[in-house]
Amino acid sequence: MGLLYPGALIFAALIPVLVLAYLAKERPARVTVSSVMAFRALRGFRRERFGGWPRLDWMFFAEVLILSLVVLALAGPFIWKKSSPLAVVLDNSAAMQALTPSGKTRFDLAREKLDAELSAENAGGEISVYVTAPQPRRVAPPFITLTGARLALLRIKPSDAPNDQTTLENFLSDLASEARVAKVIFAGASALAAPVPARIHPIAVGDAVANAAIGSFALRREALGAEALHASLTIANFSSGTSTLDLVVTGDGKEVAHAKEALGARETATLEFPAIPPARIYQAKLAPDDALALDNVAYATAGSVKNVSILFISPTPADADGLNSIPGVAVTAKSPDSYSPDELGTFDLAIFEYSAPTEMPPVNTMLVMPPPGDPVFGLTVTPTAKVEIAGWRTTDTLTDSVNFRLLSLRGGEYFGSHPWMSQVVGGDGGGLLLKGERGAHRFVATGFNPFPYLGKRNLPMSVLTLNAISYLAGLGGSSGGYHTGQPWLVPAGVEQVVLPSGKKRTARPGTLFTDVSEQGVYELVGPGSTQTPRAVNLADLTESDLSSSPLLKVEAANSGAAAQPVMEKSSLSDYLLLAIIALTALEALIVYRRRRTAEAAL
Repeated sequence: MGLLYPGALIFAALIPVLVLAYLAKERPARVTVSSVMAFRALRGFRRERFGGWPRLDWMFFAEVLILSLVVLALAGPFIWKKSSPLAVVLDNSAAMQALTPSGKTRFDLAREKLDAELSAENAGGEISVYVTAPQPRRVAPPFITLTGARLALLRIKPSDAPNDQTTLENFLSDLASEARVAKVIFAGASALAAPVPARIHPIAVGDAVANAAIGSFALRREALGAEALHASLTIANFSSGTSTLDLVVTGDGKEVAHAKEALGARETATLEFPAIPPARIYQAKLAPDDALALDNVAYATAGSVKNVSILFISPTPADADGLNSIPGVAVTAKSPDSYSPDELGTFDLAIFEYSAPTEMPPVNTMLVMPPPGDPVFGLTVTPTAKVEIAGWRTTDTLTDSVNFRLLSLRGGEYFGSHPWMSQVVGGDGGGLLLKGERGAHRFVATGFNPFPYLGKRNLPMSVLTLNAISYLAGLGGSSGGYHTGQPWLVPAGVEQVVLPSGKKRTARPGTLFTDVSEQGVYELVGPGSTQTPRAVNLADLTESDLSSSPLLKVEAANSGAAAQPVMEKSSLSDYLLLAIIALTALEALIVYRRRRTAEAAL
């Protein structure tokens, strides 16, 4: 036996104070009254004197006992006792949703087997219940009864997120090495590699099951100006034979693409759809149905295809107006006097028309007819009243599909040779279109003005402009959305996130949003209740491979030691508190009954 807080015994000094309180005796006083009723009314007005022998009746000893118990409870008394604490780990990852030949899911089988294991255990210690996905965590404080732990298991639901195998291995290793854990029961899809630590009792429910899956669903914009998007989907066949898979892509509920693909055993393929019409939300569905329905569906949103933000600096900002008509482009126009170089970092690219930056821009930049004497790029400029194109690179991204013979150019300027920018289009007097890279950024300089953007009214120049912006923006990369179990930063202006289940969560811009265990479309709610969809998918072919679950390698510091009871402290404060409450209630009851009896006698 011992005390957790022995310093609390100092409050035992309150017991003599109680004795002093009983030294106060009643001092009689003569009072003239007119009746017996008045005498009864004046019984409470008594005076007391200090001194003499204390009146130590039964109440005194009861109060001394109560006060002593309070002091002892504050000191935290405990006794040592043998205990067998259990750690129950239930795999709730996405793969546990797979159906088994019995018709039950892996998750249901694992939970049933865990429940049977717990029923056979002796309730000799605390029971801690853990889940594994998206990260291993305890679902609640330790339970002191088997009933509480079994009810907790019934409340656990499988997640749409995969396990992090390395994290899970480390977690199980730490539990098996924990001195305060006598036994660890793990039920999951993956078996444990030999040798298995003696303290771990594994329950494997990951029998091989054939499955087909969508591995990724990515959208990208091939070029500016095109509303249609390029969709790319990866599908896989995790079975022992050839399977014909049917893939249907819908946009806002309407079919926009369809394909059939025969895949051999454990074969993966990528399906490309070059031009799918615009929609807010896309869904891909794989048929036929199989053991795991979760990975037969994937989502994508047009909002995942990043728009290109442009800062247009010019003494004539109105020249940027036409760029806003290009799908996927957002333009902010400012005059050279009103913009700050610090603003450049918040845009994807910058366009300087008839002007030049005062320092090397931190973003990809286009210079349109820069003035002579530029100190940053050091361009040699020769103004000309008539620009004549003499030649161009036919294989360059800037000149792709441009009919230069139809270009009608007015006055401009020729560029001399440049140390790190090469000539793409040239004329008799020098270069007309230069490009180069410096400090991981791309730069384009034109000796003629392609603005304002007129679209089909000046098609050759518009194609050249789109090529230049696409090159500077680095278009062509795919955006496959987000993955279940992986937190993401809340964008600026977002106040609330609506989960695929319909539940609403308050969000704070710039912080990590962690409630991402569901597959589907999340709605990001901003000012004015505007909603932006965000697709979150499993998109993990390793998790979808139900035919071969990887072995978990668990190592424990005491892997050879069998499960043994541990010595732990058992607090007595709870029992003392119950005794204090009972004694106080008993004293109050006796005092109350005596007072009623005395009043009745009068």
